[in-house]
Amino acid sequence: MIVYRIVNTEKMRKIEINKMLLGLVLAFFSCISHADENRYWDDLDENSKSEIINTIDVDKNIMKLYLHEIKLSDNDLTMTILDTLCSSSNGNKRMLYFYVLNENIKKSDGALAEMLGGYCIKYVNENTDYALEYFSKHHDVANDYANMIASELYLSNSSFTQYEKKLQHSTKSKCAKDYLPTFLKEIERILTKIDSL
Repeated sequence: MIVYRIVNTEKMRKIEINKMLLGLVLAFFSCISHADENRYWDDLDENSKSEIINTIDVDKNIMKLYLHEIKLSDNDLTMTILDTLCSSSNGNKRMLYFYVLNENIKKSDGALAEMLGGYCIKYVNENTDYALEYFSKHHDVANDYANMIASELYLSNSSFTQYEKKLQHSTKSKCAKDYLPTFLKEIERILTKIDSL
């Protein structure tokens, strides 16, 4: 009887993993078919990046951050920079700001990582389709956001269900809608893990 339960549990786990992998594959192919809708900084060549930087008005501190002349830390300047990075912007400026935000999220730790959770929520809330379409192709960045969002929801005692509904309501593109369940499942998994510690 115990052996049957172990085997049955293992089979159920494999089925869940296969379902998640299938979801990722379907989301990926859906996003490829809509690849021209959104452009991202990492998709550009160096000449295009230089040309864009010379033609748009970029905040001087964000430019310094992009050029690795300053680092984010737990201070007022960092909050000002993060507010600017998460502000509503479109086109080339949005591409650059999202790239700079992602680069700093990847490198964050300690007090800065704790600060970034709220900014990750803000960015995804205000740029849901743009962020989710990117995450569907860059799972490492999606995992960074999921970790920070889960930590922020946990620390602020916010409802995962309300957050889930907000994202479901603000998701418009097919690619983002296809990837959203995978992203939410990862946030929920991390929340469960945090809660069990």
